[in-house]
Amino acid sequence: MEIRRYQPDDSEVVQRLNERVIRAAGTDPEDIPRADDVEDIEGSYIGPGGEFLVAEVDGEVVGMGGLRVDGREGELFRMRVALGRQREGIGSRLLAALESAARERGVELLRAETAKRQSGAVAFYPRNGYERVDAEQRGEYTVVGYEKEL
Repeated sequence: MEIRRYQPDDSEVVQRLNERVIRAAGTDPEDIPRADDVEDIEGSYIGPGGEFLVAEVDGEVVGMGGLRVDGREGELFRMRVALGRQREGIGSRLLAALESAARERGVELLRAETAKRQSGAVAFYPRNGYERVDAEQRGEYTVVGYEKEL
């Protein structure tokens, strides 16, 4: 497996991966606020000083994740692993690479949010050292927030 920075040629596969994983978790992609970031990875993540990584196995993109940075704080977005590749450690390796990128940018506190119905993500963050800090109702979704000091 290779973890590398997003390239413009990844655009279509990243958008499809995002939609498939979200739909499989019972979330309508149209319900996700600010979801147009997936259509402009460079402008939403890389250009403003963040990062967007993909995980590739045998030439196929099977995972992705983004980092936005605001001073000493960062936030993770669009952490996704292809349905047939989950529970193989891909997400943890992506997360470790994004945490490393955050540290390089001076981030001291990293945040993440996920819908409660995305049970894999709800279990994933605490397994990787993130503390649940809040939960709030947004429409029909309960959104759970996590934080980790780097």
